[in-house]
Amino acid sequence: MIGVKSICYVVLPDNLFLDDNNMVYTFVKNHIINYYSELEVEPYKKFFSEKETLEIAKRKGFSNLSDFEEYLENNKNDDGIENGLYFWNTTFNEQGRWDGFRLDGLKIGYDLMNEVPYSVVTPDGNWHSERDYGYKPILDFNNGFKQHSDNIEPRKKWIEYLDSFYREYKGKNFAILFVHS
Repeated sequence: MIGVKSICYVVLPDNLFLDDNNMVYTFVKNHIINYYSELEVEPYKKFFSEKETLEIAKRKGFSNLSDFEEYLENNKNDDGIENGLYFWNTTFNEQGRWDGFRLDGLKIGYDLMNEVPYSVVTPDGNWHSERDYGYKPILDFNNGFKQHSDNIEPRKKWIEYLDSFYREYKGKNFAILFVHS
């Protein structure tokens, strides 16, 4: 299989009129909207690990957590300390996988069997990508765009998933997206 980065395949419903690009584009956009990076979600507390909390406190000039916590309480920002962990209130979409896409064409599943896209979206609207299997693109980037040894197993697991994905949706129509994130 050949690697194709920033490409996403979306399984299309059988009843979608494929000759109408606007209809296909609208379906795809609505189908993947929950993964839009700029989509504001209900406010929630984003917590950081204990290590990250200490690093943030140090970066803000505090040598201990209690002084940092007192500072945050007195300044009433959108952040704080809870159970020893730093948090901030945010509406950032943690499920975000894209901030833009281009419809790059349509194919039938048979034609995709030897390709390795970055991600796929199933008919139920679930987004799956290499990262779900532990693949870290930054490792390959830092390795001169050659596959880093830590990415070998995640890539194998991703390809195994794609094999079952292609078997399940063989003969279905796919929208091919060039995705920016």
